[in-house]
Amino acid sequence: MVSAALARNVLIGIAGVAIGAVFMVLALRDIDVAEVRRLAAAVDRAGLVQATALYWVALGLRVLRWQRLLGQLGGAPLIAVAETLVVGYAVNNLLPARLGEVARAAYAKRRLALGRARVFGTIVVERLLDLLAILTCLIAGLAGVGLVLGHARLPTFELVALNAGVLVGVAVLALALLRSARLARLSLPAAVHAVVDDFRHGTRSLNRRTALLVVALTAAVWTCEVLALSRVFAACGAVLGPAEALVVMGAASLSTLVPTAPGYLGTYQLVAVLALQAFGLDGNAGIVASTAIQAALFGSVTVVGLAILLARGTRRAWLTAADRRDRHGAGQSSSENGVKSVSRS
Repeated sequence: MVSAALARNVLIGIAGVAIGAVFMVLALRDIDVAEVRRLAAAVDRAGLVQATALYWVALGLRVLRWQRLLGQLGGAPLIAVAETLVVGYAVNNLLPARLGEVARAAYAKRRLALGRARVFGTIVVERLLDLLAILTCLIAGLAGVGLVLGHARLPTFELVALNAGVLVGVAVLALALLRSARLARLSLPAAVHAVVDDFRHGTRSLNRRTALLVVALTAAVWTCEVLALSRVFAACGAVLGPAEALVVMGAASLSTLVPTAPGYLGTYQLVAVLALQAFGLDGNAGIVASTAIQAALFGSVTVVGLAILLARGTRRAWLTAADRRDRHGAGQSSSENGVKSVSRS
């Protein structure tokens, strides 16, 4: 019988794929296929390599940030943290609706020997910091586009920024409530209280000892992310100014919060096309650039994450087989010794 949790995840996944398909149709409705092919053939591959390198620098900074948070819960070796984060990102790119975050917490339980609820608390802190950084990118970009570049107002992206601001406010209030002891006063089952307490402990990894470094690392992460995105768009024939890059990064990153298809397929394409068209640039380049980001940047971490999972699975299978051989050999030795004892008597 299918569990309720599995059924719920399947439904979320189906909904995510459906939403991604709708967004992809919207993104492609005014696209010139021949022009997309021409732009794809002319992509600057060296630029993509540079962008991928910047993306991996950002991932390395994310590892350091998460290690700092996990260090408040117990031992968090750098290599193990890096492995867990990369695997989590790979699974996130393969599964719809951001189910990879749950997988990351489960993997951390095995790899880091930390409770899933506590680990998930640190992931929520990460995501809230990222959301604040994304909103900052979007607001700063909109201000720069309007004041510095003299573009007309961008009501669509202004509405996105407003909604994101509301979302951030709600998230901050919810996190503050969870970090407080007020939930302990509610009449809940003991098992629920235990999970909530563990989760609250995880969210408290952001404290006076960690806040400064974690915030600085978050700023560095998103600086590298914006530079990587700009380099990809330039490689695909759409050169963005700093303000335009911030708007695209903010809007594209916010689109990944929507439960959607694996690799954010569809949502990324639609945001890229709308942004470039709003800036008076070629929307066809948006299709090429967004797909290049998914293939080169997201794809690289997915390949590495899957390689880690494969290596772990192979090693586990080898150890299991070796253990069985040892047990079988020990059993045979015991049997032979028993036979020798009987023959002597």
